[in-house]
Amino acid sequence: MRAGWAAGMFAVLATAGCSESEPEPEEPPMKVEETVFGDLVGTQDKARDRTNEAVDAHRAALEAQINESEAPAPEE
Repeated sequence: MRAGWAAGMFAVLATAGCSESEPEPEEPPMKVEETVFGDLVGTQDKARDRTNEAVDAHRAALEAQINESEAPAPEE
């Protein structure tokens, strides 16, 4: 009797281990702006934009000076 019971339990455990279960769908990751670091990312973007604007303004002024110095002098 015990051998039959043990064989039945072994069969149940063996088939239970072979079953496939559906994986739960994963949630997409949160956007950085929606996390606690959102303010930090926004601050970095603002600083980067202001720096790029300053560099562009400086470049434009420098190019204007170069063009002015390379222009032919008016003849008298």
